[in-house]
Amino acid sequence: MKYDAVLHGEVKKPGLGPLHTEFDGKGFAYTSFFVSSEIVKWNIEKLEVVDRVPTYYSIGHLCIPGGPTKKPHGKYVIAYNKITKDRYLPTGPELTQSAQLYDISGDKMKLLLDFPTTGEPHYAEAIPASLVQPKSVKFFKIEENTHPYVAKGEKEAKVFREGNKVHVVMTSIRSHFTPDNIEGVKMGDEVYFHVTNLEQDWDVPHGFAVKGANNAEILIMPGETSTLKWVPDRVGVFPIYCTDFCSALHQEMQGYVRVSPRGSNVPLSFSTGNKAEPTGTSK
Repeated sequence: MKYDAVLHGEVKKPGLGPLHTEFDGKGFAYTSFFVSSEIVKWNIEKLEVVDRVPTYYSIGHLCIPGGPTKKPHGKYVIAYNKITKDRYLPTGPELTQSAQLYDISGDKMKLLLDFPTTGEPHYAEAIPASLVQPKSVKFFKIEENTHPYVAKGEKEAKVFREGNKVHVVMTSIRSHFTPDNIEGVKMGDEVYFHVTNLEQDWDVPHGFAVKGANNAEILIMPGETSTLKWVPDRVGVFPIYCTDFCSALHQEMQGYVRVSPRGSNVPLSFSTGNKAEPTGTSK
């Protein structure tokens, strides 16, 4: 395409070193100027500069949430700056970069926040939290949990065998698992940990992991039941533990699974702390 054929127009004397432009959906564009260290707001139709604000320093990209889309959210612009100079103390192996948050809801841009960033921000995008929150972490009412292996209280915890499958129906609460000591798993078994988080405080998830497992840990939200499959690859004692800090006794939230050789006559059993629980039944 020829330059003149697709040219809407040119803004006169906007600044030095234009780099990145985004839009607010209200008829204005915002361009970062690297050399003159500023954001310039200009009218798209009239091609006139209507406002400019300094940045600290040498702005690269900028961001308006939803700026590259058909319907920008158009309330804020973030300046992603490349050089810190004297903004922040040189503490650490890498110099901190700087950024600014401006309110663009009115006629003039207003600085709201001046904050450091690590690493050069490069064309980062932002969206309103309201678009993420409904699909983010959740908590659940324990009485509405319909998972087939839910344990709605510690008395419902159990361990049982179905052929070479061992099901551990367990609970987690600050700061212990029930059960936390399991015996009688054998080489060749598939172990399924069905962990129910008994918490009903929305911000107390629990993690669960088995040391040496090839798969990642699981995160169980309050009131939720999640399952982790584990196939032991050797005989021995394997710690189980919580991977998400929950309380001052978080490090006490652990236990073990003893794996015996294939063909062993070690019975399947479980306990919590020093209190013995009924032996797991076979099915």
